[in-house]
Amino acid sequence: MHVTLLLVFIVAFIVSLISVPSIIKVANEKSLFDKPSEGRKIHTTSIPNLGGVSIFLGFYFSVLTFRILCESIELSALCAASVLLFFVALKDDLISTAPKIRLFYQFIIALIIILIGQIFFTNIPFFEAENSVSRIINMAVTLIFIVAIINAVNFIDGVDGLAGTICFFSLMAFSFIFYQYGETSYSLIAIALAGSTLGFLLFNIHPAKIFMGDIGSMILGVFLAVFAIKLSNLDELRLGLLPIKSPTTVAFALLIVPIMDLVTVIAIRIHLRLSPFNADCRHTHHRLLAFGLGHTGTTLTLLAFNVFTVALAFLTASLNHIIGMVIVFATAAIFEVVLIIVFLKKEKKKAIDSVPDNPL
Repeated sequence: MHVTLLLVFIVAFIVSLISVPSIIKVANEKSLFDKPSEGRKIHTTSIPNLGGVSIFLGFYFSVLTFRILCESIELSALCAASVLLFFVALKDDLISTAPKIRLFYQFIIALIIILIGQIFFTNIPFFEAENSVSRIINMAVTLIFIVAIINAVNFIDGVDGLAGTICFFSLMAFSFIFYQYGETSYSLIAIALAGSTLGFLLFNIHPAKIFMGDIGSMILGVFLAVFAIKLSNLDELRLGLLPIKSPTTVAFALLIVPIMDLVTVIAIRIHLRLSPFNADCRHTHHRLLAFGLGHTGTTLTLLAFNVFTVALAFLTASLNHIIGMVIVFATAAIFEVVLIIVFLKKEKKKAIDSVPDNPL
């Protein structure tokens, strides 16, 4: 099994790695760029934004080569939905799609995963899926969660290497955890996606030669959402290299960076009476960049916070899982609030310093 995991990872990595230069060449010849035409965009030159194609190719080549999907209806439905998502995202990368239309397709894709794959939360407090009403509530919550994570991963894709690094870490962790649980198919799927993400990431670290675009962020988002749901539905793992007493807390801790950014950005936009779909420079990574950390510093800071939060989830595992969740989300909230306060003070000081002295 260890050899299979390694082979799945290596094959996905190599296919993704060797496909990127070809994608960059085609993008350059056909002028398929992400142009720095909007004030919110950080890059100053036109850069290809079809890196998600390499993630898609590497992942599916490895998955199909090793016949991972043959015995899993859940994962077969997920992969089928991700193929549809690929084309939705491809259109958006080539020809910008209205946010509401993109959101509509995301809900359709989430419904396919829930209704055909029967993938949904079953351990929501007070609404365990034991009757039809609870089942419907669980499905509704799952629907919102999947769409939210798809967009959350897209939200953090604003700094060279950030989304790829965070997703790679989470995917490797999910693969290891599923392996401990004996969920072989899920472990292989996660590590295949990790391998293809790493192949792309080598071209995406600062200075980026290519972006993952909506194809990459949406595909990574939908798989991470399903992995979190699957882990949340598993029982406590008492044995193994890393015992897991609160799977739900660990699952959400692994996704804490995109989740906290999504919640913070939408809350700020609503507070300012702006549309939640209104793209701006109010993301977590924008504030870290304003502190002078740069692309690499911002990426490493958020990765370190992600690792710290996951460690915290394990340390608080002996507590009630609801308390553990509260601690994880409270930590993220404090992190964001501190960043916002420091950022506002920095901006206020900058504004004061920019006012010329009165000669009188």
